[in-house]
Amino acid sequence: MERRADRGLKRWWRWQVVASLIAVRLSTGSRGWHPSRSSGAGLAAVGGASPVELLRRIKDRKTPQFEVVQAATELRQRHLLDNPPDYRVAISTLTKRTAWSEALGLWHEMRWVGQIAEEQDFMLAMGACARGSQWQESLELLSEVKSGRQLGPGITRTLRADKRVYTAGISACREAGAWQQALMILQDMEQNQHIPDLVAYNAAMSACEKGRQWEPADRIAQEMDRWGIAPDKVTFSTLISACGWAGKWEQALDYLGFMWDDTLSPDLIAYTAAIGACAKAGQWERSLVLLHEEKRKILGANIMTYNAALSGLAAAGRVELALLLLEELQLSELRPNLMSYKSVVGACELAGEWELAMDIMAEMKEVGIEPREAIYGSVARACEKANLPELAASLRADLEKLLRAGPPGPPRM
Repeated sequence: MERRADRGLKRWWRWQVVASLIAVRLSTGSRGWHPSRSSGAGLAAVGGASPVELLRRIKDRKTPQFEVVQAATELRQRHLLDNPPDYRVAISTLTKRTAWSEALGLWHEMRWVGQIAEEQDFMLAMGACARGSQWQESLELLSEVKSGRQLGPGITRTLRADKRVYTAGISACREAGAWQQALMILQDMEQNQHIPDLVAYNAAMSACEKGRQWEPADRIAQEMDRWGIAPDKVTFSTLISACGWAGKWEQALDYLGFMWDDTLSPDLIAYTAAIGACAKAGQWERSLVLLHEEKRKILGANIMTYNAALSGLAAAGRVELALLLLEELQLSELRPNLMSYKSVVGACELAGEWELAMDIMAEMKEVGIEPREAIYGSVARACEKANLPELAASLRADLEKLLRAGPPGPPRM
């Protein structure tokens, strides 16, 4: 109740501010009140870059990310935008460049200065929410559109929550793994006579997968079938990945087979998900079969595919096979990364192969990959299993020194 009251107070205060801005606009007779123009001076008198130049920097793909953030901050702090189209361009571009916080900052400024937002503006804001996993704010925006009109003194604007708006809300839930909220929006969508399309269903299914919920994802697939909506590669890959979290490796292989039957030709993403599902269920043999089937049928594999297979070998303590797969990876155009080595060291730990574990850690340093805490811990435990407590203690002491020295640079993933 207190949280709801706080939200109500915030909304009331926000519209009090908007009301005062509207009053200023009406009293000045200008086409739109703007803080940067309140003294009557033009943009040239404000100092700094013009809004056109700042928008150009944001849209230019060559602009470094920190400069994009600076440009967006300057637009907002100097209140340089004065019409919805410019706000749309800025918000959309910032979202695409993963500067979602800055995009939402401009959205809030747009509302604060009293600009009238349309459905497309809400969708852009919800897209920024999706990038930042801000599903709660996205649901508030969806609720505002569903209410049918923008509220506020002197503001009346009819809004309509169509299929695109609902899908934007589901997408925000997807990124955060808020699967229950995604399903609620999907149900609400149907109750309001909006039949979800493939994009909406895939987004809801992905929310279930990120939330490690296989059964709801499977129910969505069944509902798609009832509506006659044909699944695509994204649908099947998401289902296969969801199966992995539930230990449903056989179901994952069935979905992979359905893809071939439907002439969808599984891609790297689908195979990686299937290999991961088998690995999580302890079916390391099948993981290896799938890995080599993938290389034969689609002429390639990526580092994530190899790492999925290596994780299965690590869980089973299959050191010899893990080393062979690591060597195959080293001889390919790909290169092992931190996760690859972590799995091999994990296999060594489980099998008590402390010398091999030490060799792998030394190799990591040679190729420029700094072992992390999990690697040191795994090698130390392998030494303890071999009744080498002094060596284990030495490794932990080395780890303490590294931790005190501060975090290393970003790993080669």
